[in-house]
Parts: sequence; structure tokens; C-alpha cells
Amino acid sequence: QIEKLYGQLEEGCRAFCDTVELYNMRKAYELALSSYGQSLAANGEYNIVHAIHVARIASEEIGLGTTSLICAFLHDVVNKTGLSLDQIRETFGDTIALLIEEYTKLSNLNTKRIEVNSVNFRNLFMTIVDDIRVILLKLAHRVYDMRCIYDLPKERQDRYVAETEHIYLPITHRLGLYKVKTELEERLMQYEHPDIFGQISEKIRETDAKRKLFINEFIEPISRELVLQGFDFEIKGRPKSIHSIWEKMKRQDVAFEEVYDLFAIRIITNSKPGVEEKTDCWRIYSIVTNLYPPNPKRLRDWISTPKASG
Repeated sequence: QIEKLYGQLEEGCRAFCDTVELYNMRKAYELALSSYGQSLAANGEYNIVHAIHVARIASEEIGLGTTSLICAFLHDVVNKTGLSLDQIRETFGDTIALLIEEYTKLSNLNTKRIEVNSVNFRNLFMTIVDDIRVILLKLAHRVYDMRCIYDLPKERQDRYVAETEHIYLPITHRLGLYKVKTELEERLMQYEHPDIFGQISEKIRETDAKRKLFINEFIEPISRELVLQGFDFEIKGRPKSIHSIWEKMKRQDVAFEEVYDLFAIRIITNSKPGVEEKTDCWRIYSIVTNLYPPNPKRLRDWISTPKASG
């Protein structure tokens, strides 16, 4: 089972790894496998299985490369086995050793009073390491922890929830990792407010067919016009996240049925970066507003002044 899990990860990496990188990744996996043996992680699974899952999230969902995947396998071996940092440096070089050293530094931060000093903790978290890959690897680890939150001891659940809320969520927002942010928000909500989460989920399920029909009907004339004008594009329609809907219900003090903007439509154009990209965005905006009048009160122009994340 462990070998099969690793094989799936390796298969996914073949698209961006050369033979040497795949060899080094396999070497890191085998070193972690022999170092961990049959030792168990806090959620009750083998440490090596835990490491493979973190590596898969790092690769498939955050987009990290081979160096980070090697670190994903070895990130906890110094803390949990007899393997030393010097041995890792000797086998994999200075970069890997430094990343693992910085990862260990973050893991050892005392976050007991995080609710009181969340801004200070967050600043420390972002400045204590020199390589952003360490932060991204920590995020991959936290995503996996939150997926397994109910398998952890209660004390660890509470700590992970507090850290996720005060450190990891603001970092995902700052880095523009909105898919990861949405998942963490929803898992937090599911943990802290399970009844509300269940109620909104059920209402979204009940309106699913109607919503899909509405989105398809909304998209169809836009898509037809974009094809006529020769754009290379794709359109994605999705419901807002459960957490986003709940925040809107609280902010506007309304019931689910009174939240009107339950959908998001995204048009992605494959334009050349630079002037052409910006011009195409304005042309597409013009097509959309010819079909659907905009609401000036809700309009925000991210074309002229893009978000900091790009």
C-alpha cells in the first residue's frame, strides 16, 4: 500500500521531473521509509504515509517542485528519528538541509498564546525563514492535518485550529492561494460550527440542479460572442464557498434565501502578457456588460490596478 501511494505521487511528478530528480526523490522516500520504520504519526497512520500525503498536496495542489518534495519526505525525520541534519546534508546537499532546518525552526515555535499575539506570530512566521518554500511546505502539512483533524488528540485539534485561523489562513490570502484558503476556511467552519455548515451544505445541494442550469444559461451568450470575436478562452462557473456564504449571511443579517450572489463566473483568456492581455480583458468586459448591465456599487476594477498577488 505504501509503495502504491508513492508510485502515484511519482507518476504525477514525471511531467516536470527529469531522471536525476526522480532518482533523488526515490532516495529521499527510501531514507524516510527506513528511518521511520513502523512508527506512527499523531493521527494513527504510519509516519511515511503521512509524509507521502504531504508531498502529494505540496506537488499537486500547491505546485512545489522536486526539492520541496524531498523535504516533504524528510521534514520530520530529524525530530522523530535518529537521523541527523548532517547526514541529510551529506546525502542531499546544503539546500535540502537548510530547508529542513528552517522547517524544524517553524515547527518548534511556541504558539500557546497565539490568539493574543496573532499579528506578531504571523510576522515572525514569515520572517524567521529565508525560503518561501518552507512556508508553502508548512501549508501543505497543515492542509493534510485539517483533513485528518478528527483523528488527532483533542489538545492537538485545538492547537491546530487556532494556528490555522491566526497564521495559515492570513498567509494563504497574502500569497493568493485562494483554493487552499477556501478549503481551510470550510474545514475550520465544519469543526467550529458543524450545524451551520451542515445546514448551508444541504441548502446548496437542494438548489444544485437549478444553480447549474442558471450558470449554463448565463454563460451561453457570453461564450458565443467570445467565439465570434476569436478569443482563446475558457469560462468557469462555481458556487461561492460555504464559508463565504455564511460570512455574507452574518454581515448582511439575512437568511440563506436572501443571499443573492451565490455564484461566481470566471473568464480566463489565453492572451499574451502585457498590453494585449490588458486590452483583451477590457474587450471581454465590454462584451459581458453589453449582455448584462453592471452594478456600479459593486464594481471593482482589478484590470487597471491588479491585486498584489497578480
